[in-house]
Amino acid sequence: MYGRSFQPTIAPTSQSAGATPIGSNSPLLGLVLCGGESRRMGQDKGLMKKDGVPWALHMGQKLHRLGIPVVYSVNSVQVSAYSGIIPEEQLVVDALQLPGPLNGLFTTHRRYPDPDILLLACDMLDMDAATLETLIACYRGVGGYEFYAYEEGAWLQPFGAIYTAAGLERVGAPADGRLQNLLRAGRTKRLVGAREEAFNNYNTLSK
Repeated sequence: MYGRSFQPTIAPTSQSAGATPIGSNSPLLGLVLCGGESRRMGQDKGLMKKDGVPWALHMGQKLHRLGIPVVYSVNSVQVSAYSGIIPEEQLVVDALQLPGPLNGLFTTHRRYPDPDILLLACDMLDMDAATLETLIACYRGVGGYEFYAYEEGAWLQPFGAIYTAAGLERVGAPADGRLQNLLRAGRTKRLVGAREEAFNNYNTLSK
């Protein structure tokens, strides 16, 4: 992961999430993770803006453009603020006693047990369409795997990865709470050749 700085502004609460219905014809569900505490940023990253759009919606739009329905993972404290920019039916509130991103991932799987999940974080502003399209094409064209993730050296990228429902059910949440070890415990298709910058995350304010 590559920490970056970004100069934000707080978003107004009048934007639409542009919902795509979630149904039986949507075997792949996009999940934008917004439930982090943003300690290093000092404010809620998902509500900050890029080009006038809240980061959470900016990431969701990347998936909408690929025809993938999207939900947004938040914690209970965030519901009030996020319901002003995202329809409440698209908010998935952390409901499990699991650490960090695992809570959002497995809570969403519990709520939507059938679709496979493409996981993004709200601060992956440099994720590009080509990286996502290659991932989705591999997922749709190469069967027999539980997870699909880009690999860089010995590191499996846990965001910008696909977690199948079958894999989540079989492997379950790792005891140490790390997505990295969830990927390593499953049958993971490892993709290479992605732009390194696509996996940037923005953790701190620019000076």
